[in-house]
Amino acid sequence: MKSCVYWLIGLFTLLPLSANNNLRHWNLTDCRQIHAELVDYDEVQDRVHLRVHETDDLYMKLADFSVLDQAWLVEWTRISDELMQMLDKMPGKFTAYQYAGELDTHDFYVYEPSPASGTSLRPLMILINAGPKGMRYLLRHMEAAEATGMTIVTMDRYGNTKSTEVAAHNLARFRELLPQIEATVPHDPDQLYIGGISGGSLRAVSWANAIDRPWKGIFWNGGWLGYDSYLLEHYRKMKVIIVNGNNDRGSNYYVRKRDLEILLNNGLEVGIIAFEGGHQIPPVEHQIMAFEWLLDSDSIEELSTLDDLRPPPAPKFPE
Repeated sequence: MKSCVYWLIGLFTLLPLSANNNLRHWNLTDCRQIHAELVDYDEVQDRVHLRVHETDDLYMKLADFSVLDQAWLVEWTRISDELMQMLDKMPGKFTAYQYAGELDTHDFYVYEPSPASGTSLRPLMILINAGPKGMRYLLRHMEAAEATGMTIVTMDRYGNTKSTEVAAHNLARFRELLPQIEATVPHDPDQLYIGGISGGSLRAVSWANAIDRPWKGIFWNGGWLGYDSYLLEHYRKMKVIIVNGNNDRGSNYYVRKRDLEILLNNGLEVGIIAFEGGHQIPPVEHQIMAFEWLLDSDSIEELSTLDDLRPPPAPKFPE
């Protein structure tokens, strides 16, 4: 046990600080390590809900985790509280919707920024999270939406999956939900965007090519085009903004090795924005740059280059 404690103490001095990421390696007090997604942490009940292999639920107490991971969980809760407080301060309009379709009951969330009030011809971005919780994902992008006039929609229950059957069902569910979003949320149909983080970016590309709409662009945050069996014969021409942490090993490897070339060879217009970090949601200022580039704004700064995405060794990548 002493060696484990010494190793944990060393982490405080050796590891750089990084932004919260729900899918991570967890170090336990018995010196085991597990790779799992944080679904929820209830401080009152002292219950940490993890999901292993995207299917198996695991419930633990805070004391089961290393000192460093305990601090991370407390910080995660603090950020969640701050985001909810921010919701009360934003000048735009937040609405939660539920639509009962034939395939499923769909929950989706909308932030309409204050610049969009008074007009129905608004750009609309549908964002797909790598996890199941849409509201938290929406909150992380509201400031960029407010700054750029981009209306944002997020959804529950479209998280990553390794099951081809679940992936096909999710596409069918989104086909059912999309017309309801379009009918409910005022927008310009010629300014329709889709995007996401990690596997959410993969689904954004896939769904934009599977569903016939005048998609204008994709917000690609830590994404990839999938394993070779996922690759499409042709990709719809549109704008794609790649927004990656410079240490995002998975996405950067595939962007450099294969994905950028595929997109360019299919005639897509691609921009790259690199930020200091890993596989995570970008800072607000980089979100704003990405939205402005997709919106053809004249105010954006010079974009990053491929050299700003550090070339790491080949990793395993989530679906």
